[in-house]
Amino acid sequence: MSDAANGLILGIDPGLAGTGFALLSGSSLVLSCSTLVTRPGRDGARLLAITRHLRELLADHPPSEASLEELFMGRNTSSAIGVAQARGAILAVLEECGVPVFEYKPSQVKMVLTGYGNADKAQIARMLGAQVKVPEGRVDAHAMDAIAIAVCHARSRKLSQVAR
Repeated sequence: MSDAANGLILGIDPGLAGTGFALLSGSSLVLSCSTLVTRPGRDGARLLAITRHLRELLADHPPSEASLEELFMGRNTSSAIGVAQARGAILAVLEECGVPVFEYKPSQVKMVLTGYGNADKAQIARMLGAQVKVPEGRVDAHAMDAIAIAVCHARSRKLSQVAR
């Protein structure tokens, strides 16, 4: 049976400098998580690194669905532009590979995980630690966000199936 048939969810926290990835099985087992950190320099080279890494990940562990955080426009517009570029590259690869994509606002992810749409990163990390089995070792903020996005999708999907 292929990974796609097993219902793997790929959570992605897009960013030009660092992109978090998490593979979730079911709604609480994190199979792997990582952060791809790109070297400062030409944006095109950074985007190419992200797309290459994503293609390798999809080839090794094809998910049945992917979930991404929607673009949040804060005060730092230059970092939002980099995130938008990374999201565009990621969305193109997922489309090319036929992976259905689901997008969530940061407040939706926080609400699903903590019951509070304005939760901070520490609250989210505590809730994830109590609810999800994460592989041993250090998990940085980008990978933690990718896990949160994948868990949000898994739980949102279950809720929509119950509502039918």
